[in-house]
Amino acid sequence: MKKYVELITTGGTIASLPNEDGDVKATIDGQAFIEHFGIEGDIKVTSSMVIDSSNFTYELLYKLAKDVISAVNDQEVEGIVITHGTDTMEETAFYLSLFTQQYSKPIILTGSQFDASYAFSDGVKNLHDAIQAARSPQLIGCGPVIVFAGFIYSAREVTKVDTNSLEAFGSTAWGPMGRIDDNKVILVRHAKAVKNLELKQLHSVALIRLVSGMTGEELRRMTEGFEGIVVESFGRGNANKDLLQTVIDLVQNGKPVIITSRCHRGEVKPYYGDGGGRDLERAGVWFAGDLDGIKARILLALLLANDLSWDEMHEVVRAYSQPHL
Repeated sequence: MKKYVELITTGGTIASLPNEDGDVKATIDGQAFIEHFGIEGDIKVTSSMVIDSSNFTYELLYKLAKDVISAVNDQEVEGIVITHGTDTMEETAFYLSLFTQQYSKPIILTGSQFDASYAFSDGVKNLHDAIQAARSPQLIGCGPVIVFAGFIYSAREVTKVDTNSLEAFGSTAWGPMGRIDDNKVILVRHAKAVKNLELKQLHSVALIRLVSGMTGEELRRMTEGFEGIVVESFGRGNANKDLLQTVIDLVQNGKPVIITSRCHRGEVKPYYGDGGGRDLERAGVWFAGDLDGIKARILLALLLANDLSWDEMHEVVRAYSQPHL
């Protein structure tokens, strides 16, 4: 049986061109995408959507996920490449990683920083590398990864680090999993599988970044109407005395609260009193290790959608709080 790489296009800068007003918009999809980039070989293409990734909704994420599941269940498909805007690529990669761990096929996300009108657009090279990665047996069992600027990044650890540099992504704590050099996939470590969740549409979770002078009343107003809350706390995992009572009230009202850090590296751990991590731990919050706030929000949103018990959700958060090295 002939094997194909399935290319799932969603838009993003890699599929964008400027219009007559100079506005850059995603416009290239499906067969036009194949023709524009001169892609050859055994490729199947699915046009999932044509949007800038800043316009992703929970409904569109779910649609993309269904397209990915369909591709991995296709016996003719050996690997999947998803072209995606860079703005929210890390969120999509992590969302997909939460329910695709049982599949053995590589799932690769890529895109570009320069739109398709540039003769020197990075999209061509990134797409070529992603297709090579999708055909590599080394990436079987690694879950979704981002391939960008020659590097391979774990979905849990990757983040966009630069607004316009060709090297748009990084992993500030642990570095890339590997790289692609002249068609050769070089992998220095694997991402371990964690608990697999069921594919569901995400529930509403607030992501709040603490800043100096923030009050408990401000936190209360910002979390109204949400089913769960992720807090990007100060440093090691701290709030302040005024914020503490609001956190206590949220947990007592049945809303899970996850603590992450607004720092770029390091774990959160309960250490300080006076409104700090020790007090938050006593309030019943969950600490997310070195998982960043963006990923913790996606995780909690899917946990709530899976309708798990309080203890079951806490156990999964503990599992994802550790690096998957």
